[in-house]
Amino acid sequence: MTTSSYALSAARTAAPGLTSTFYGRIDELASNRFAVDVEGLLVAVFTGCSGLSAEIEVETYQEGGLNDYEHKLPGRTSYGNISLTGGVGNSIFMWDWFHRAAVGEVRRRDISIVMYMRNNFEAMRWNLTGAIPVAWEGPEFDAESEEVTVHSLEIAHNGISLSPPALAVKALLMAVG
Repeated sequence: MTTSSYALSAARTAAPGLTSTFYGRIDELASNRFAVDVEGLLVAVFTGCSGLSAEIEVETYQEGGLNDYEHKLPGRTSYGNISLTGGVGNSIFMWDWFHRAAVGEVRRRDISIVMYMRNNFEAMRWNLTGAIPVAWEGPEFDAESEEVTVHSLEIAHNGISLSPPALAVKALLMAVG
C-alpha cells in the first residue's frame, strides 16, 4: 500500500464521511478561494496569485563512444517569484514587511498560500520557505470609480512544499495514534 493510499484509508477509518468532503469532486477546488498565511497567522486575502513554479536545470553529459543519446542530469532547482495582487483588508502587515526590507531590515519568513474548498475547509497549502518581499505596488485612486482599491506584492523565496489539508492530517493522526 502506498503512503498516499494508506493516508486516505486511515483518514476514512478515523472520520467516516469526512473524507468525502476532502476527496470529493474535483470541481470543488476553485481557484478563487485562497488566503495568505504568514508563520501561522492569516494576514491577507488577495484576489490573484501567480508564479507558483519550480524548474530543475538539466545538464547534459556526452559520453564518449555513445552517440545515440546524451545523458540528462538534474541540476539546480529555481523557484519563480510569487505575485499577489488585489489585496483586500485593512492590515498594514504586508506593507510593513516590505518597507522594513527596503530600509535594510530584511526578515525572511515562512508563508503559505492556502486554497479553500467551497465549504471553507482547507484544500491545499503551498508553503514557501525563506520568503522576502521584493516589490510592492499601491492602489490607484479615481474619484469617479467605486471599485475596491487593490495593491500587489511580489515575493521571492527559497523553495516550495505542499501540505495536505489540516483536517485530513488530524484525522490521520487520530487513526494512527
